Amino acid sequence: MTRSSVTTLIIFVIIYSPRLSHAWSPALFILGDSLLDIGTNNYVVQAIGKAKYPHYGIDFFNSTPSGRFSNGLNVADFMAKAVFGESVTSPPAYLSLFYGGKYGEKRLANALDNHPRRRWRRPMTRFNYTSARATRENPAVGLNFASSGTAILNSNSAIDLGLPITEQISQVMFVHGNLTSTIGSWRTQLLFAKSPFFIGVGNNDVHFFALFKYKTDPDVYVDQLINTYNDMLTILYNLGARKFGILGIPYVGCSPLMRVSDKNGNCSQTANDLAVRLNTRLEQLLWNMSKQSRGMIYSFANTYDILYDYFENPDNYNFRNVIDACCGLGRFRAMTNCHPLAKVCKNRNEFLFWDVSHPTERAMDLMVRTVTFGGREYARPINWATLARL
Repeated sequence: MTRSSVTTLIIFVIIYSPRLSHAWSPALFILGDSLLDIGTNNYVVQAIGKAKYPHYGIDFFNSTPSGRFSNGLNVADFMAKAVFGESVTSPPAYLSLFYGGKYGEKRLANALDNHPRRRWRRPMTRFNYTSARATRENPAVGLNFASSGTAILNSNSAIDLGLPITEQISQVMFVHGNLTSTIGSWRTQLLFAKSPFFIGVGNNDVHFFALFKYKTDPDVYVDQLINTYNDMLTILYNLGARKFGILGIPYVGCSPLMRVSDKNGNCSQTANDLAVRLNTRLEQLLWNMSKQSRGMIYSFANTYDILYDYFENPDNYNFRNVIDACCGLGRFRAMTNCHPLAKVCKNRNEFLFWDVSHPTERAMDLMVRTVTFGGREYARPINWATLARL
C-alpha cells in the first residue's frame, strides 16, 4: 500500500468511526403524540387531553404534574438522555417560547443554544446513561412539538383536538425560517442535518380505527397513513433534516383502554393487526426513502415486539401487573383516565401501564434504553445510540 493510500485510509477511519470522530448532535427535535408530550397541550386551550393535574407527575420532580402522561418522565425525556446523557430531560415545548401571545426569539436562542458568539460543538464520544436520575428538570438542547391526541391523519387529530401533525410540521418550518433569518441559511442547514428528529405518531390512528370500528378497508387506511407520513418526512428532509429516529406503533391492542372497551376484557386483535401492518409499511417507506434521499439515515424502533415481550413475559422484567392501569377507576382501572379522585397503585414500578393507554415511567425507560443500545431486533438498521453519534 502506498503512502497516499495509507493517508486516505486514516482519514476515512477518523471521519467515519463513531469512536474516533468528533460526532455531535447540536440539538434534538421531537414530534408526536402523548407518549412524547411534555406539556404542549397545557398551552392548547381546546385540547381535551391534558396531564396538568394529580396524580400525573407523582414521581416527577417535586411530584409536580408537568403535562406528561406518566407518573414521572416519559419517552421524550428518555430520548433526550439517549442523545445527551443522563443529566437532561426533554427539550422544552415549542409553545413555551411564546409569552403573552408573543414569540420570543431569545427563548428560541436559549432552547437551541444558537447564540452567535457561542462555539457550536457538542462532543458525543460516549454515553453516560446509567440508572442514576437527574435531580431536577434540565431541558436538553432542542425543541419538543409533540401534542397529546396527535395522529397521522388530521381527521383523527381532531377527535381529541390535539395539534395535528401538519401543525407540528408548520411549527418546525417556522423555526427553520426564523433561524435562517437570524443565524443564516448555512448554519441552519447544518443544525438540521446534524440534529436527530425523533417522531412518534400513529398510535391514535390505530386506537380510533379499532375503537370506533372504522368501515374503511385496513389496507386502504394504511395507504392513507403511509402517504401522509411520506409527505411529512419529505418536508422535514427538504428543510435539511437527515437523522430520523422513528417510533413504531407499539403493542397497543392490550392496553387497559382497549381491554375495557371489550365486553369480555380481551385484547383488540383489530388494533394489534393494524399496528403490524402499519409498522411493516412504515419500515418499507423508510428504507425506500433512505435509498432515494442522499444523506438520510434512520433508526426504526420496534416498540411492538418490545411491549409484546413485556406483556407475554412480565416476570423477565419484574412486572407484576400488565393488565390494569396503575391510576384510574373501575374495571382494569380504565373506566376513567388518571385524575385527582382516581386510585393509584403504590408499587408503580411493577405496573406496565400507568393510565388507560400510557406505560409507566419504568416501562418507558426500559423501552427507550432497549432501542438505544439494543440489536437489530429492537432498532434497525442501527440503534439510537449509533444514530446520535453519526
